[in-house]
Amino acid sequence: MGKKVILSLAIISSMLLFAACGSSEKASKEKETKPKTTEIKSDIQKKEKESVDKEEEPKDSGEILNPAIAEETEGSVEVVYTNNQPNFSHEMDGFKVKVEEYQIVKVTDMNPDVTIPFKDQTDGYVVTAKVTLENNTGKPMYYTNFHRIQLTDQYDYVSSNWKSFVPEDLQINTIKKEKDEVSLFAAGEKVTGLLNFLFTNEQFETMKTVKPKYIIEGGVADNDQFKGSFRGDSPAYDFIYSGEQKKAIATQPKFYQDRLTMDNMADKKMIFEKTGINKTLQLGDVKVTLEGVQYTDITPTAASKERFRNFNESGIVALTVKLNIDNQSNQPVSIWNIGSKLRIDKNRATVFSQGMVEPSNPKEIKAGEKGEKLHVFLFNKDEFGIFKKFDLEFGPFYGEDGKGLFKDKTVTFTLPR
Repeated sequence: MGKKVILSLAIISSMLLFAACGSSEKASKEKETKPKTTEIKSDIQKKEKESVDKEEEPKDSGEILNPAIAEETEGSVEVVYTNNQPNFSHEMDGFKVKVEEYQIVKVTDMNPDVTIPFKDQTDGYVVTAKVTLENNTGKPMYYTNFHRIQLTDQYDYVSSNWKSFVPEDLQINTIKKEKDEVSLFAAGEKVTGLLNFLFTNEQFETMKTVKPKYIIEGGVADNDQFKGSFRGDSPAYDFIYSGEQKKAIATQPKFYQDRLTMDNMADKKMIFEKTGINKTLQLGDVKVTLEGVQYTDITPTAASKERFRNFNESGIVALTVKLNIDNQSNQPVSIWNIGSKLRIDKNRATVFSQGMVEPSNPKEIKAGEKGEKLHVFLFNKDEFGIFKKFDLEFGPFYGEDGKGLFKDKTVTFTLPR
């Protein structure tokens, strides 16, 4: 039987099919008998907390965040949802982008002359985000200022628009100091304005059937050719479109931001997680810290189901490992092509990380800087159930020239299981 399992696991790394192929705590707890008075007190405290939470919830006054929508479309505008505290932000080496608030409105009976973005429909939806950009890098920086609301997967999204249905005095890309250069922001400059996302009825309905994400794109550079510009996108923030959906999301675990989560490839259900492990090992001049692990049951979304077709009917388990990297060397280290392996029960099997479901950016960590690496390993659920011990062999690192660093050495972490 051991040989069969080894053979099965040896091909796991090739089971995930992509268009461009590349390489709970324990669930049961003993019930505790508590005095009836304690139960009553606990119930009262719970109700009091719910009451406080309800009072602190920002209320939608119905006030229109962007009156220009009604003016330019000549349509009727109805507020669907307002989020006064989204807490979406992205900082790129001192250049910070923050979404202060956003509002969703339904527009009906538009002037036919403005319906092209809505596929010639006279009804649609507009999401308006109030955004602040602040350049604290100490020098002029170029930034394209693109945001996106992702729907079914990474290829299906609605991009931000800084011009359409945005009043001229709130168009971020032209109200700043460098008015003639839409992507240039002066040193120390801070500017606040609006961005719009234009949804057809169909796109808005699709959003209700998936787990939409709000993403602030990277791309800050000190030159107009954007050489060396990539700083990575922001986390994939849950995009809230209703009070009911917000309550549902609040009860969900905080999953690591691998591409299964970020790109809506699969829905996750937590099996077990352990965070705050903080085990540090030295790999050459780089400190590698095991921060945490998450084991999840995953169910591929409809848009991604075909990619996982070679896994058997028992289901799929994903192991996502979070590592913090402190590059104390004098050169960049690549983190997108690390050939890490998972040794299972010593000699039972070896599983390779699935790079195509790991974040692809940033690709490297510069000398003297810190960063994060997420490794993802996938298993057939029935096979996963027989494994006892996982040892992560992390490394080696590679340099800019593609050659192995630190004599191709690796470090090994025993993972909680």
